[in-house]
Amino acid sequence: MFDQIIAETVLKQGSSKNFWKALDVYLFKTHVINKKLFGVTNVSLLCFRSSTTAGHDNLLELVAGTEVDSFDYAIRNVLLNLGCEICVEQLDPISIDLLVERKYDGAVVLNRLLPKNINIFQPIDVVCLIDFNSTSAQLKCLRKDKVTSLFPTFAFTLQVLREDKLSIRCQSTDTIDERSIYWLKEILLERMQKWMESSVPTNAIGTSTASIRSLALVHNLEEYNGLFNELKQKYGLSMVSIWPECTDPQKFVFEDIAIAAYLLTLWKKERVAMGTEDKLQSFVDIGCGNGLLVYILASEGHRGYGIDLRKRKLWDLYPTDLRIDLRVETIVPSNASLFPDIDWIIGNHSDELSPWIPVIAARSSYSSRFFLLPCCAYEFDGRKYQRQNCAVSQYGDFLNYVTKIANVCGFHVATDRLRIPSTKRTCLVGSSRIYAESEHEKQDEQLKAFINERSKPSKETETPTDGVSTHEQWSAGFKPRENTEKVRNCTKIDRSVVDKIVMIVFGELLAKRHIPSELSERNWNAGGMITLEALVKTIPQEHLAALKAECGGLQTLLRNNHQIFRVEAGTVQLRIPTKLSETMDVAVERKMKKVKNFKPINFKQRLCWFFANHPDGCPLDERDCRFNHGSGESSPGLGF
Repeated sequence: MFDQIIAETVLKQGSSKNFWKALDVYLFKTHVINKKLFGVTNVSLLCFRSSTTAGHDNLLELVAGTEVDSFDYAIRNVLLNLGCEICVEQLDPISIDLLVERKYDGAVVLNRLLPKNINIFQPIDVVCLIDFNSTSAQLKCLRKDKVTSLFPTFAFTLQVLREDKLSIRCQSTDTIDERSIYWLKEILLERMQKWMESSVPTNAIGTSTASIRSLALVHNLEEYNGLFNELKQKYGLSMVSIWPECTDPQKFVFEDIAIAAYLLTLWKKERVAMGTEDKLQSFVDIGCGNGLLVYILASEGHRGYGIDLRKRKLWDLYPTDLRIDLRVETIVPSNASLFPDIDWIIGNHSDELSPWIPVIAARSSYSSRFFLLPCCAYEFDGRKYQRQNCAVSQYGDFLNYVTKIANVCGFHVATDRLRIPSTKRTCLVGSSRIYAESEHEKQDEQLKAFINERSKPSKETETPTDGVSTHEQWSAGFKPRENTEKVRNCTKIDRSVVDKIVMIVFGELLAKRHIPSELSERNWNAGGMITLEALVKTIPQEHLAALKAECGGLQTLLRNNHQIFRVEAGTVQLRIPTKLSETMDVAVERKMKKVKNFKPINFKQRLCWFFANHPDGCPLDERDCRFNHGSGESSPGLGF
């Protein structure tokens, strides 16, 4: 009997009806509240109907210590001995709400909790007895000798009591430990309450996330987890250590490793289903970027190559003996961009080519498949995608649009969510067709009409694009990005233009004369405060045109000159210089706290702008100023 109260909380009125949705999240997405877990895989589900509740409280005790392989047999015998009618449900994914609708009295769920760090932890099997009549769920580790810190060391029950009260209890005879009690009270109870009291969350395309689980197409999560950890060991640390790009390697390296593990798992499942275990799939990665995904897939034995507009620094660092095939090419959707000898077309953040990935796959060959992880939203003709459904986010609406494109292409489309460090992690997989190969021409005519309907011809594409005439292009309005990425942060503007704008703004601020009390002794004019909107009107039009071409604007330029100006909440004022001693104290503190991306500060290396340009000079003596006053004095800086 579960009679010892561990924790209780009073719920908002009416929220107790969400108990099953909250329990669904906890049982099948346990990793969202236990960061030591990678995920959960369901081993067994048995539902039952019974004319009595007698004996149910003791049901888990009767199967405790059972081996996983014999669990189904043991639990069936126990239920039959209790006079229960057993019902087998083949649900993918399992939905507790659906079991409630089917009016079962109870269900027994056996889940396997998969740890992130498989070098330290082993998977642990947890059995749950759900009693729909008493709105409760009992949970315990199937075998006591397998208990780890991944799960409480004792059995406990979650139950909604009268008056909207949520309770966690255990048996008074159990030996309980403080770590487990803390987790149940401070984490599980609090999260269950939050899930029950809030409206059911939805994903980007407006679907309830209670029943949506990531890696749904993988099926064998344990196999995927093992492969992911293996790939991390083989490629993770080595790639992070040599990463030459300006992007964060901790994000991009492990994101591509996770995508590679996902594809390798799907492809293995496909080979088993097709009976072609010895024939590895081929691929082309369109918009391959740093090429890491290509490198991993090729290193694991798959024939393929990557294409991108620009070469990346990392390309030269891949081992030469593997002959990783990375090509600098511009893809213009046309008959010249088909890959008839390739099995899988990959679009991983393929930008303006994202809507074209299913089309390229459909037209390459009847057997071609595609994997698409969309990011930025584009139309067929290269325009930014305009949201059609305001009830969902733009990203969600774009996902719906690309899914529609894939359907028009004739693909059975499956949607899944990856486990990657990105907000854009919903992928589309097209691995089979909805039409017979003999109907390909008819299907392609429908696709052609759809593309023409969504495309707008552009005057910019009247000339051939990269050797492909507009008559050969599938969308006459499509214009690929330039192969050289332009820096657009106002750092490439002519220095004389920058200096003129700086002096104009400086003069406007000085005209609003203001002497702070702390600088009254030196009679130093700190100027006033002016809005960016007012300052823009003082800048000559030709200078503003130069800023607009750089996609930055006046605010960006002034922030680039942060040693002179302080830009806050749409206003600008002069930045009063701080003393060298104060700056060094802050730098030392940041270094001691190991602030991320801390950079050494080199003092006295640059000439003091105020000393050279302000009518009153610098408000600080040279020994106190972090900049040089022209004496030639220098400092090695705070290099640490």
